[in-house]
Amino acid sequence: MSRTLAEGDAVVFVDQRQRSAYGTLRAGKRKNVRGNLIDYDDVIGQPDGSVVTSKKGQRFHAFAATYREHVLGMQRHAQIVYPKDAALIALWADVFPGATVVEGGLGSGALSMALLRAVGPTGRVITYEKQPEPANRALKNIQTLMGECPGHQVRIGDIYQGIEERDVDRVVLDVPEPWEVVPHAIEALRDGGLFAAYVPTVLQVQRIVLTLKRSRRFPLIDSLEALVRPWWVTGNSVRPEQKMVGHTGFVVAARKGADPRAASEPQADESDEETMGSCEASGTSLA
Repeated sequence: MSRTLAEGDAVVFVDQRQRSAYGTLRAGKRKNVRGNLIDYDDVIGQPDGSVVTSKKGQRFHAFAATYREHVLGMQRHAQIVYPKDAALIALWADVFPGATVVEGGLGSGALSMALLRAVGPTGRVITYEKQPEPANRALKNIQTLMGECPGHQVRIGDIYQGIEERDVDRVVLDVPEPWEVVPHAIEALRDGGLFAAYVPTVLQVQRIVLTLKRSRRFPLIDSLEALVRPWWVTGNSVRPEQKMVGHTGFVVAARKGADPRAASEPQADESDEETMGSCEASGTSLA
């Protein structure tokens, strides 16, 4: 079934050289694409993928923006979680349809959209955000791509001070000090639930991993990053693109287990903690 482009939709205009330009359809407005003016009124009501013509006669395909195109083109008031990292978080944290997810940090809404898509119409995403004004701007970004999201609740509050929800499936954090949330995540997560944190530096990775280990509630912890390299493919050549999205952040994902104090089990091996702690104390750079 064909989709019709409507006012308020996020769209991209693609020329014959595969260059794209992002815009939001508004009646009576225009988009300037490298000197080519496109009337939005000529696009509204057209099927997704239609060919439109600028005032100069240049032809463009008009597509409804994908998640990736919207996140990279939308207005931002904070650094975004890049699509490659949002995909990694959603899959590594195993965010599934119908899940209940607590999110720390709304940002510009990029990660929230990925989580909302993953939980689907039967799931819930509860986002903690300290400031109401940035939250309002992020919600506009979310609504532009996804429309109304009844399963999304925004709590204006500090997740460092606690999480109200209990027996949730996932806790996902994009905050500067995620280790401060670990005790609250332990209280909020059901046994078997997953914790995920997105941080930009390797020293933050070390601190969150050590905090998770010392809690003795997360027997399985993964630390990873994603590097995406596009390729240029033509009839005459196949080669990597000259530009790529390299390091943007690390993802730490951990599985919560039952309280080991409730059963007799060997003490955790803390030798790795002592080794990593000595690097941190000596000032050795891990970057």
